[in-house]
Amino acid sequence: MGEAAATIAVTLTWIDWAIVLFYLSAMIAVGFFFRKKQRTFEDYFLASKGLTLPLLIGTLVSTFYGLDTLFGTSEIGFFEGVTGFFAYALPYTGLYLLMAFLAPRFRELEGNTFIDLIGGRYGKFAQAISACSSFFYSINTMEMMGIGFIFTLLFKVPFSLGVLIAAVIVVAYTYTGGLWAVAVTDMVQFTIMALSLGLALIFCWNDLGGYSGVYEGLTAYLGDDPWYYFSPSGGYLTGGVIAAYALTSLAVLCEPAFMQRIYASRSPREARRALLISTPIWTAYEFACCMLGLAAVAAVGLGVIGEPHANQALLALAAHYLPPGLIGLFLAGVLAAAMSTADSYFLVSSGNLVYDLYRPLFRPEIPPDKLMIYTKRAVLISAAVSVALSFYFERIMGVWVFQASILINTVLIPLYTAVFFKKLPQNKLGGSLAAATGFFGTIFYYLLITTAGFFSEEWGTMILRINLCGHTVELWQEYGIFLIPPFVLLAFLIGMLCGKNSGPEEAL
Repeated sequence: MGEAAATIAVTLTWIDWAIVLFYLSAMIAVGFFFRKKQRTFEDYFLASKGLTLPLLIGTLVSTFYGLDTLFGTSEIGFFEGVTGFFAYALPYTGLYLLMAFLAPRFRELEGNTFIDLIGGRYGKFAQAISACSSFFYSINTMEMMGIGFIFTLLFKVPFSLGVLIAAVIVVAYTYTGGLWAVAVTDMVQFTIMALSLGLALIFCWNDLGGYSGVYEGLTAYLGDDPWYYFSPSGGYLTGGVIAAYALTSLAVLCEPAFMQRIYASRSPREARRALLISTPIWTAYEFACCMLGLAAVAAVGLGVIGEPHANQALLALAAHYLPPGLIGLFLAGVLAAAMSTADSYFLVSSGNLVYDLYRPLFRPEIPPDKLMIYTKRAVLISAAVSVALSFYFERIMGVWVFQASILINTVLIPLYTAVFFKKLPQNKLGGSLAAATGFFGTIFYYLLITTAGFFSEEWGTMILRINLCGHTVELWQEYGIFLIPPFVLLAFLIGMLCGKNSGPEEAL
């Protein structure tokens, strides 16, 4: 194995530059085109609740496959092989299918966000805490890091400047066009992503000699039998980390951008159909990312490419195999993967700040046109926070696990008891305690691990060792996603027992 990661060199022809620059310009133009469709908050934030089935499919698929999938799944594939698919991606497939059958129920309920449902059942405190967790989840740290890296690679500018350029482009069409612009650009981005990723996999897999050639390359790289690259539970990942990665899929059940698309659909039936059609597309995309990471290891072993950093393996393959024109398309696809996620979460997080926090706490009677104006301004705040945090974090998967943990731990129990257990007594204390325990408990856990623990070069994560009754126990930063929920459930039950009941709640 190489001791240092090789530098990725990408040579672009004028055709590649034309494709990339045309793509970036078109995204901004679409935003300005849809500016005329906006008169109210519902027009801007929910596309007037008029997204058709094709638009729903395109925006669902492209939004939920950002750089965490493109680079994160390929990174796991680089180290672990197919475990990246079975432990991380496949649980999402099951949750996507489940959400397809739950989505109509959410679409039938009144409200514009799932935070509305929590606030209606448990009051303003639970609503505010849930909105904060959704905002943390929707911060575009990963996407800003990824686009900044791509711009640094393309334009030879400092990383910080690359991040700023990326933020300006994404904010431009999100601010002006709202969800209509986001959905239409997502359709284009979905097409580019699927085509470019599929071509990259076909080119490199065939050139490496198929399965036998890949196996030979893996053997050369490891100096040993690479059996675990093709085993669902192989590799160095511990059972706890595999469980943590799998449990992040629970975020699907309360995913803010997911819920936004459900509320923006024309009908409950179309929301369900869009999710059912999108699921196999998501699964194929995850599998392709994982296999490209695996193929990159084989390419290193065969001497085809130098050894890259694991989360840059996919780019290294593309730079080597794709011809002029297609490399430009691929880079546009990478940018599409990031931007299709970034625009959605800039929009969602701005709604968290204005619609879910400012409106209920300070101006419940704010006019719809003012609400839209303030939400647009909040896009700028969300972008500023995302850019600032992109200079702080280093590991893509570490960021993702924290964001998924804080959303799941805070929102899941209050939301689903509010929607599917309506006959429970209306008790604000239960939901408020559960949300607060999940939110502050998750933050405390991660602060504890990152300040009192140490970074393990072997495992690539933060670990805290504690002594319990003479036995040393290791707490990894990823473990918060299954250590906190039992306390959330306990807090909910205590609140339900100790709080004041106001009788069974009427149907929402």
